[in-house]
Amino acid sequence: MNSFLLLTLLLLPVISGCANQAFFSPSNNDMPSKEVVWLDSLSGNKIAYRYYHPTNPSSMPSPEHRGIVVHFHGNSGQMEQTQEKVAWLTDYGFNVITFDYSGFGHSTGTATDKDAYLDAISILNYINQYNHQPLFVVATSTGSNIFLRAWADNPIEIDGIILDSPFTSYVKEAQFILSQSPFGKLYDWFALVIMRDDYAAEQSLHRVPESHALVLHCEEDSVVPFEFGETLYQQLKGNKEFMAFDDCRHARAMTGDHPHYQQNIAQWLVNTEQYVRQNNREQATQMIAYNE
Repeated sequence: MNSFLLLTLLLLPVISGCANQAFFSPSNNDMPSKEVVWLDSLSGNKIAYRYYHPTNPSSMPSPEHRGIVVHFHGNSGQMEQTQEKVAWLTDYGFNVITFDYSGFGHSTGTATDKDAYLDAISILNYINQYNHQPLFVVATSTGSNIFLRAWADNPIEIDGIILDSPFTSYVKEAQFILSQSPFGKLYDWFALVIMRDDYAAEQSLHRVPESHALVLHCEEDSVVPFEFGETLYQQLKGNKEFMAFDDCRHARAMTGDHPHYQQNIAQWLVNTEQYVRQNNREQATQMIAYNE
């Protein structure tokens, strides 16, 4: 993300908010796999999603298996590339849903912060149909920002969240990226002029519902600073845990690059699922309709 964002920030005219699109670097495939389906979004676009089933359903604890995990991916690629961060959870008995924001993969439209926000609300409305079983969200990097803001505005019941390499302000993240370039400290203020946080999570964190939460961050993350993850962790309500990693790159802790981390993360998820079932999960919160 950082080199593309830096170049775009430097080349865009100084018009407030115009640079937010620099956060989104979608890619597309020529042909979707047969498992890809589409959902109408509040953005006016059709967003593509895919459902992964547990690999060994006969060994699962209930007909519903362990529950649903929904992935909000980051700012680049598309779901059939980023699924490596979550599809392996099917080995632990979870159903997994991946999707693409507008303009990504096989979703229609253009990638913008507003459309991604509306897509996220649409996905939350969609997954609320699964509120009779444990429901979890994994949100990666920019996906954490998108998810948390949408969830604050549309607080369905979610039993557990995993935030990987998170940040909650487009402006502050852009400032950090600018500051990492040569002589960056001389013009990191530029982000304050051209970026916006209209659809960011930072000002809405006090409205994020209480849930079991796991925050992951690599200590040497060169894209999203470690302190962003620490700060967000401190602001979350509910039963929470922080996992700091010392030998990973940005947003790679949940991939096959680090199988030991995957085991620890899966164990947290299984423990949370078991706790949720044992404590008689309540019905989902009434959805709040989006009003612009």
